Amino acid sequence: MARKWISFFYQLPTVLKHFLLGLSLVLLAIMWQGEVKAQMPNGAILTQTGHEQLRLGNASTAIRTWSAAYKAYSQINDSEGMTGSLINQSLGFQAQGFYNSACNTLLIALKLQDWICPSSAQATIDESPDKLAHTLQNQPLKKVQIVGLRQMGDVLRLMGNPEASFVVLQKAMKMANDLKLTQSKLYNQLLLSLADTERTLYLQAKNKYYLTDDSGAKQKALITAQFQAKSALFLYKKLDNKTQHNVLLSAKLNQLKFLLELEKWSDLTDIDFQKQRQLIQPLIKQLLNLDNQFDDLPAIDSIYARLNLVESLMQVAQNAKLNEVSFSQAKSPLLTALSISNKAWENAEKLNNTRAKSYALGTIGKIYADLGQILESQKYLEPAMELAQSVKAWDIAYQWQWRLGSLYRQLKQTQKADEAYAAAISSLDQIRGNILAMNPDIQFNFKEKVEPVYHEYMEFLFSKEANYLQVVTIQDKLRIAEIENFLKCGRLTTPSVANSQDFSNLPPLVFFIKLENEIQVVINTSQRVHQHKVDSKLVSDSVDNFIKLIHKKQFVKTQGFAYLTYAQNLYDLLISPIKQYLPASGNLVFILDSYFQNIPFDMLHDGKKYLVESYAISTASSLHQLQAQLLKPEALRVLFAGISEAGPIYQNSLVHENFQPLPEVAQEIKNIKKSISSVSEMLNDEFTTHKFREKVESDSFPIIHLSTHAQFSSDPDNTFLLTWKELLKVQELKSLLKNKQSPIDLLILSACETAKGDRRSALGIAGIAAQAGARSTLATLWLVDAESTAQLIGEFYKNLKNGLTKAEALRQAQLNLISSNTYSHPYYWAAFILVGSWL
Repeated sequence: MARKWISFFYQLPTVLKHFLLGLSLVLLAIMWQGEVKAQMPNGAILTQTGHEQLRLGNASTAIRTWSAAYKAYSQINDSEGMTGSLINQSLGFQAQGFYNSACNTLLIALKLQDWICPSSAQATIDESPDKLAHTLQNQPLKKVQIVGLRQMGDVLRLMGNPEASFVVLQKAMKMANDLKLTQSKLYNQLLLSLADTERTLYLQAKNKYYLTDDSGAKQKALITAQFQAKSALFLYKKLDNKTQHNVLLSAKLNQLKFLLELEKWSDLTDIDFQKQRQLIQPLIKQLLNLDNQFDDLPAIDSIYARLNLVESLMQVAQNAKLNEVSFSQAKSPLLTALSISNKAWENAEKLNNTRAKSYALGTIGKIYADLGQILESQKYLEPAMELAQSVKAWDIAYQWQWRLGSLYRQLKQTQKADEAYAAAISSLDQIRGNILAMNPDIQFNFKEKVEPVYHEYMEFLFSKEANYLQVVTIQDKLRIAEIENFLKCGRLTTPSVANSQDFSNLPPLVFFIKLENEIQVVINTSQRVHQHKVDSKLVSDSVDNFIKLIHKKQFVKTQGFAYLTYAQNLYDLLISPIKQYLPASGNLVFILDSYFQNIPFDMLHDGKKYLVESYAISTASSLHQLQAQLLKPEALRVLFAGISEAGPIYQNSLVHENFQPLPEVAQEIKNIKKSISSVSEMLNDEFTTHKFREKVESDSFPIIHLSTHAQFSSDPDNTFLLTWKELLKVQELKSLLKNKQSPIDLLILSACETAKGDRRSALGIAGIAAQAGARSTLATLWLVDAESTAQLIGEFYKNLKNGLTKAEALRQAQLNLISSNTYSHPYYWAAFILVGSWL
């Protein structure tokens, strides 16, 4: 029979013989693959299946498959397979944006300590890079460990901790070198991850540069930004000639995005932008010619890669010089972007990935808006918003809601605009505790991507004469988000009093809200709400000159006519127009945004007397700080900690030369004890962070008084207190006080100052108050004479003992100095501010 088949085969035409031979070989190959696959360990099959599922955008399914792979490997005691399965699971969590889960999974895979992953409650790693590097020393020299470390570096970057990411990736690079993997795809992936981390470090420095007014911090941020920009560009260019398509494509996309960022913030780097600009045009051309490489990516990655390119093209369209260099008159970057976005949308539709569909549709809507086609933009933005809301993708939803709010305003659809803006604020509330603290794209672009949403909505509400309570509630949310972003602390617990029935129990509230071109002043009294606006240009110079004056070393020697000129000018601009709505005397609460928080309002002058001579003044950055109960005289218990001698801390390089020992601390505590019988002391070498924590945990103190040097800055790294041996930074204060037995009613910082030249430094006061959980904080805007401070503090405690509210107790203590011959100059008494509750 076989011979007959052979004879028949040879009688066939040559072409048909070749076809049958080829077919038989294919069938043999399929049978062989099936046999091999059947012989593969179950874990390996599951691993491969998981990657296929992730390629198709099914992250949840892939995680479950890799979890099953982990169990399969554990049954045969394959430790490397188990490690790989955990690393793969972290990829799935990253694809879903669950960075905490991804990080914690990698901790198990790499057998690392919990503190490496920041939690949602504390989104920064307090431990030093040296400690992290030391922890990584014992990693086994295996390829799977390098893969895991690369993933860990990526996750830490995405969680807003690029410093830790850099340390981890450097360790992975060293291990790859030791294993001679420098020509591998893994090594190139490491280079790309490191370049992305260097770029994020640049963004972090850029953010710090524009947010802080602290001259020292600003200069440091500038130097850092310049260094990181060059480092990132060097690494991206190093990847230019790599053959792995996926790595090369990602490198080019990220390099283009970075070059456009550098172009936008050209005052921040010393790079030759004429030269850099010449790189952008060929880079765009290369990427537009790599369409097939986009298709080679995993399906979900392909969609986001295309949209990444679209974002860059939209930036090019907004830059006339780049547009002219990169595109001919026959082509438009926006029309090119539209074509690419439509392809991304088609792929997202095929994949049926809701998040990707929303992002693609919203991007198309943005392009039509930039083309001036508002109605066409609306057609895409509305379904994009609905899709994002349907899967609770609030980080995407708020962007489309914000865009729609602006769009509806243009179309004069007031009700829809109101609803869209309100929805955007609500979405930001949903992600506050996670994204604002962790996502670097938002965290390091807070003033560009978050703050404008609130400001635009408030401008809209003022324009339609909305209920002013609604406006101040929005301002309140912004101030809280700003403090959370400053602290990188996740969601603060902030009870709100922003409802109508609560306002009747409050003293007159004066809100100062700085918008783009105007300052809105809202006054809420028990009778009604009033509103007044001032041109921000008129106020700006007066505020700047006033703050410069009071921070000069010679301020104490400045004659009355000099400082009163500034004090009266600000009074005329800010207080005089609203004076008719205020009572003649009593409590007065200013709710201030960060622009106004460095102003000593007590010192404003009407030409006859200071404001403090009429009112007991307190300030707050948000309404939630106003909730508290009156301190009862019999409940006054004080924990006093201070430094009067030169201790080890004065050797720290961050301690300024003007921070000298405070021998008057001894007199300060004597004055307190004249009024308060229950005072627990921690002086000099007793005042360490360890002993302070033990003291707070072992007893209940309504008042904590720290008589030690402290500095407030809009840079959290420059906001600190001195203990005997260590700097206590604002981010560490919460952990120090987390186990206190009862809430702190009053935190007193009697030897502190705001960073000179830093207009937003009082944000540090709000940060310390928030971290300490203090209902009220008494602090100073500049370092005041120690003897007058001891006298004022003694009077303040005496007034508390006599049953006065905190605000009135401070006012009477200030009036006591004003009436004296020695300390009547505002240098001695106007620095003291009460933040939070006046009670």
